[in-house]
Amino acid sequence: MSAIRDATWAELTDNGYAGVTFEGVARRAKTGKPVLYRRYRSRAQMVTDALPTLRTSPFDVTSSKNLRDDILTLVKALVEQWQEIGLDTYRNLIAEADEATLETFQTKVAAQTDQTIRRALDAARDRGEIGPARIPDRVAMSVLALMRNEMLFAHNTIETSALAELIDLIYLPAVAAASRNPSEGRVVRAAD
Repeated sequence: MSAIRDATWAELTDNGYAGVTFEGVARRAKTGKPVLYRRYRSRAQMVTDALPTLRTSPFDVTSSKNLRDDILTLVKALVEQWQEIGLDTYRNLIAEADEATLETFQTKVAAQTDQTIRRALDAARDRGEIGPARIPDRVAMSVLALMRNEMLFAHNTIETSALAELIDLIYLPAVAAASRNPSEGRVVRAAD
């Protein structure tokens, strides 16, 4: 399995997403295409399997000074990792992937990041920066959606100033409001 992942990664690195083929991967892995077809339903699934799990910048949130710096450090590290792998790879993969592959992709790229964000939020709560209420997942992880949208649909690259603006104007106010909301998770609808 490792030989197939390595071969897929090599094909991706050398030829880009569009150049990854079952034939090319089989040749590099010194195996037959039928072996790959038994294991993978699509190129998207094969590439997703070969993608490295995104790592986060190793920083200690318990000794940091504020939530803003923690989140900005995390998001800058993620941007660098996405750019290393290539934004076109992500765009093409998302366009071709079926629902099961997208779920695997989401799990692979977000698992470590989700834990890091939760640690940063817990540390901010301990410092008294945010309120005591648990931050709903949708709010806690919204910074990732903001970053993805900016990178995948708005720009090929994202400047630190743009990241800071997303964090300052959207993410931190949402976290602050959610952390002070005693009716966590309850949807309040305006009267018609």
